[in-house]
Amino acid sequence: MARRVLINALSLTQGGGRSYVTNVLRELERDDRGFRFTVLVSPGQLNSTVGSKLDVETAKLPASAARSRMLARVGYEEAVLPFRARRFALLYCLADLAPALRSTPTVVALRNLNIYDRRFYDTARLRILERLVRVGVRRAARVVFPSRAAVDLIRRRIGVEEAKIAVVPHGVSTEAFEDVSPVVDHPPYLFLPASLERHKNIGVLIEGLAQIEDPKLELWIAGGSTADPAYARQLERRVASLGLGSRVRFIGAVPYAEVIRYYRSAEALVFPSLLESFGHPLLEAMLAETPIVAADIPAFREIGGEVALYFPPHDAAKLAAAVERVRFNPDETALRVARGRSRAASFSWKTSVDRLCAVFEEALRT
Repeated sequence: MARRVLINALSLTQGGGRSYVTNVLRELERDDRGFRFTVLVSPGQLNSTVGSKLDVETAKLPASAARSRMLARVGYEEAVLPFRARRFALLYCLADLAPALRSTPTVVALRNLNIYDRRFYDTARLRILERLVRVGVRRAARVVFPSRAAVDLIRRRIGVEEAKIAVVPHGVSTEAFEDVSPVVDHPPYLFLPASLERHKNIGVLIEGLAQIEDPKLELWIAGGSTADPAYARQLERRVASLGLGSRVRFIGAVPYAEVIRYYRSAEALVFPSLLESFGHPLLEAMLAETPIVAADIPAFREIGGEVALYFPPHDAAKLAAAVERVRFNPDETALRVARGRSRAASFSWKTSVDRLCAVFEEALRT
């Protein structure tokens, strides 16, 4: 009889977290690797085309403001989830929190670095979450990280036993890039898919654009502003003060298929973020055959290898120089793009989920 695994997906409602669970579930529908998976979600949380072949259970949380809803969810995960998980051989919590009360062997994935590095956001919510993470990690059988860089950063903040650590890189879906047409009739532009949050370091990208002489080159940013409206307004004011109003487009949050179109036509992906556990846009750009300019941080070096051109994260002049190098050295750029196609092939969701299920096997043996 297949061993039953409960996947706690209550917290993943948007952004990279939603993309992660969508891709994992899609791969598990193709091959369950000898397990029987049940996904725990809020009503209406999953797209009807995702998870249709898996068992789905719902937890009805209050339809309230985001903060109150988050508190209700955390309370549910700590007080109710351990008892609900008793019917299963294993519990997989894929967004940092695992119950302090362990009734079932548990695997937890740590991925939100703002919990552990609070240079950009230091709130009571994040401090509480860190305390809960510490307790959950002590109870967990295995702790999953998307990169070695994430391991190194998080272990400096909280203790995680080396024997529990498993690095499981994310994948990238080639299917998403099939039959996607590029943007047409557009000026040359740099592209960044990122929400307007402080750790994304978007200000240095705006400063870098001001130092690029080509007045036709634009910057297109696809991402929502609701997480930090004050920072979004700050960016808009800086754009205006630099006289870049006609060259910077804040596109807002757009559907994933639309984001892929923007990759296809961009002069380069420019990814200046200061804090990432993985860096999925790097892989997406590789599949789209888009040149990459990235901040020189450990996670990006780990994922991007020799494909990207790197710049010191706070140096707008060197960012601008890297962009110019991409645009005006076509032979070198073509070589890096070719390396990207090859490198992206090694980051499949099949490989990622194979490794994840191997971690489940390890956890069940402890």
